[in-house]
Amino acid sequence: MLLFKWISLKSVGSLIALLFLAGCTISPVYSDRSTTSNSFNLAFASPNSRLEQIVYSQLVARFGRSLSPDALLVTVGVTPSSIAPGASSVGLKGAISVTGPSGETIFNGTRSASASYAGSGQSLANQQAANEAAERAALQLAETIRLTLIGVLSARASKTAQQTALQTNQAFAGQ
Repeated sequence: MLLFKWISLKSVGSLIALLFLAGCTISPVYSDRSTTSNSFNLAFASPNSRLEQIVYSQLVARFGRSLSPDALLVTVGVTPSSIAPGASSVGLKGAISVTGPSGETIFNGTRSASASYAGSGQSLANQQAANEAAERAALQLAETIRLTLIGVLSARASKTAQQTALQTNQAFAGQ
Protein backbone atom coordinates (compact mmCIF):
# COMPACT_ATOMS: atom_id res chain seq x y z
CA MET A 1 0.00 0.00 0.00
CA LEU A 2 2.86 2.34 0.84
CA LEU A 3 4.33 1.60 -2.60
CA PHE A 4 1.12 2.74 -4.34
CA LYS A 5 1.08 6.01 -2.36
CA TRP A 6 4.72 6.68 -3.33
CA ILE A 7 4.01 5.93 -7.01
CA SER A 8 0.91 8.14 -7.06
CA LEU A 9 2.80 10.99 -5.36
CA LYS A 10 5.62 10.62 -7.87
CA SER A 11 3.23 10.68 -10.86
CA VAL A 12 1.34 13.69 -9.43
CA GLY A 13 4.66 15.51 -9.03
CA SER A 14 5.60 14.66 -12.62
CA LEU A 15 2.23 15.87 -13.85
CA ILE A 16 2.61 19.17 -12.01
CA ALA A 17 6.10 19.63 -13.44
CA LEU A 18 4.84 18.95 -16.98
CA LEU A 19 1.96 21.42 -16.57
CA PHE A 20 4.37 24.04 -15.25
CA LEU A 21 6.69 23.59 -18.22
CA ALA A 22 3.78 23.65 -20.67
CA GLY A 23 2.87 27.12 -19.43
CA CYS A 24 6.25 28.60 -20.34
CA THR A 25 6.03 31.07 -23.20
CA ILE A 26 9.59 32.32 -23.39
CA SER A 27 11.14 31.63 -26.78
CA PRO A 28 14.77 30.56 -26.74
CA VAL A 29 17.46 32.69 -28.39
CA TYR A 30 19.31 29.59 -29.55
CA SER A 31 16.53 28.08 -31.60
CA ASP A 32 15.78 27.01 -35.12
CA ARG A 33 14.51 29.16 -37.97
CA SER A 34 10.83 28.46 -37.32
CA THR A 35 10.79 30.62 -34.20
CA THR A 36 12.50 33.66 -35.74
CA SER A 37 11.53 33.64 -39.41
CA ASN A 38 7.92 34.57 -38.69
CA SER A 39 8.88 37.38 -36.34
CA PHE A 40 11.03 39.51 -38.63
CA ASN A 41 10.55 40.58 -42.23
CA LEU A 42 14.16 40.65 -43.46
CA ALA A 43 15.81 40.77 -46.87
CA PHE A 44 19.57 40.37 -47.22
CA ALA A 45 22.04 42.04 -49.56
CA SER A 46 24.25 39.99 -51.87
CA PRO A 47 27.65 38.84 -50.58
CA ASN A 48 30.85 40.27 -52.05
CA SER A 49 33.27 37.65 -50.67
CA ARG A 50 33.41 34.06 -49.46
CA LEU A 51 33.34 35.16 -45.80
CA GLU A 52 30.31 37.41 -46.39
CA GLN A 53 28.64 34.46 -48.11
CA ILE A 54 29.15 32.36 -44.96
CA VAL A 55 27.67 35.11 -42.77
CA TYR A 56 24.68 35.69 -45.05
CA SER A 57 23.93 31.98 -45.43
CA GLN A 58 23.86 31.57 -41.64
CA LEU A 59 21.56 34.58 -41.24
CA VAL A 60 19.21 33.40 -44.00
CA ALA A 61 19.13 29.92 -42.46
CA ARG A 62 18.02 31.42 -39.13
CA PHE A 63 15.72 34.26 -40.25
CA GLY A 64 14.59 33.20 -43.70
CA ARG A 65 14.66 35.55 -46.68
CA SER A 66 11.70 37.84 -47.30
CA LEU A 67 10.72 38.88 -50.81
CA SER A 68 8.24 41.44 -49.54
CA PRO A 69 8.74 45.04 -50.74
CA ASP A 70 8.33 46.30 -47.17
CA ALA A 71 11.08 44.02 -45.79
CA LEU A 72 13.98 45.50 -43.87
CA LEU A 73 17.27 45.22 -45.78
CA VAL A 74 20.21 43.81 -43.83
CA THR A 75 23.66 44.54 -45.26
CA VAL A 76 26.83 43.07 -43.76
CA GLY A 77 30.34 43.95 -44.87
CA VAL A 78 33.04 41.58 -43.62
CA THR A 79 36.64 42.80 -43.49
CA PRO A 80 39.80 41.48 -41.82
CA SER A 81 40.68 43.12 -38.52
CA SER A 82 43.81 43.08 -36.46
CA ILE A 83 43.69 41.19 -33.19
CA ALA A 84 46.20 41.00 -30.38
CA PRO A 85 46.62 37.27 -29.58
CA GLY A 86 49.35 36.54 -32.12
CA ALA A 87 50.34 35.71 -35.66
CA SER A 88 48.28 32.50 -35.73
CA SER A 89 44.93 34.25 -35.39
CA VAL A 90 42.36 35.58 -37.83
CA GLY A 91 40.10 38.48 -36.94
CA LEU A 92 37.01 39.65 -38.79
CA LYS A 93 34.95 42.81 -38.43
CA GLY A 94 31.36 42.93 -39.63
CA ALA A 95 29.74 46.27 -40.43
CA ILE A 96 25.98 45.84 -40.09
CA SER A 97 23.36 48.11 -41.59
CA VAL A 98 19.59 47.68 -41.36
CA THR A 99 17.48 49.97 -43.52
CA GLY A 100 13.74 50.29 -43.85
CA PRO A 101 11.73 50.09 -47.07
CA SER A 102 11.80 53.88 -47.48
CA GLY A 103 15.56 54.01 -46.99
CA GLU A 104 15.60 55.14 -43.36
CA THR A 105 18.45 53.76 -41.25
CA ILE A 106 17.24 51.56 -38.43
CA PHE A 107 20.61 50.34 -37.19
CA ASN A 108 24.30 50.74 -37.99
CA GLY A 109 26.98 48.98 -36.01
CA THR A 110 30.00 46.74 -36.04
CA ARG A 111 30.71 43.38 -34.48
CA SER A 112 33.88 41.31 -34.49
CA ALA A 113 35.00 37.73 -34.11
CA SER A 114 38.30 35.88 -34.18
CA ALA A 115 39.68 32.38 -34.39
CA SER A 116 43.14 30.93 -33.83
CA TYR A 117 44.97 28.24 -35.71
CA ALA A 118 48.13 26.19 -35.27
CA GLY A 119 50.87 27.08 -37.74
CA SER A 120 53.51 24.70 -39.03
CA GLY A 121 56.62 24.95 -41.18
CA GLN A 122 54.68 24.41 -44.41
CA SER A 123 53.23 27.46 -46.09
CA LEU A 124 50.40 25.59 -47.83
CA ALA A 125 49.30 24.01 -44.54
CA ASN A 126 49.50 27.42 -42.86
CA GLN A 127 47.32 28.99 -45.55
CA GLN A 128 44.75 26.20 -45.28
CA ALA A 129 44.70 26.53 -41.49
CA ALA A 130 44.24 30.31 -41.80
CA ASN A 131 41.37 29.83 -44.28
CA GLU A 132 39.67 27.36 -41.94
CA ALA A 133 40.11 29.75 -39.01
CA ALA A 134 38.61 32.59 -41.07
CA GLU A 135 35.58 30.42 -41.83
CA ARG A 136 35.17 29.63 -38.12
CA ALA A 137 35.44 33.33 -37.33
CA ALA A 138 32.78 34.06 -39.98
CA LEU A 139 30.42 31.56 -38.32
CA GLN A 140 31.03 33.22 -34.95
CA LEU A 141 30.49 36.64 -36.51
CA ALA A 142 27.20 35.48 -38.04
CA GLU A 143 25.97 34.30 -34.63
CA THR A 144 26.93 37.61 -33.03
CA ILE A 145 25.14 39.52 -35.78
CA ARG A 146 22.07 37.28 -35.44
CA LEU A 147 21.82 38.03 -31.73
CA THR A 148 22.34 41.74 -32.42
CA LEU A 149 19.54 41.72 -35.00
CA ILE A 150 17.18 39.94 -32.61
CA GLY A 151 17.87 42.58 -29.96
CA VAL A 152 17.58 45.57 -32.29
CA LEU A 153 14.45 44.37 -34.06
CA SER A 154 12.74 43.21 -30.86
CA ALA A 155 13.36 46.63 -29.30
CA ARG A 156 12.02 48.28 -32.46
CA ALA A 157 8.87 46.13 -32.40
CA SER A 158 8.34 46.90 -28.72
CA LYS A 159 8.75 50.64 -29.33
CA THR A 160 6.29 50.49 -32.25
CA ALA A 161 3.76 48.63 -30.10
CA GLN A 162 4.12 51.23 -27.33
CA GLN A 163 3.61 54.09 -29.80
CA THR A 164 0.51 52.39 -31.23
CA ALA A 165 -0.92 51.87 -27.73
CA LEU A 166 -0.22 55.53 -26.85
CA GLN A 167 -1.94 56.74 -30.03
CA THR A 168 -4.92 54.50 -29.33
CA ASN A 169 -5.20 55.80 -25.75
CA GLN A 170 -4.99 59.40 -26.97
CA ALA A 171 -7.69 58.72 -29.56
CA PHE A 172 -10.02 57.29 -26.91
CA ALA A 173 -9.25 60.14 -24.51
CA GLY A 174 -10.10 62.70 -27.21
CA GLN A 175 -13.62 61.31 -27.73
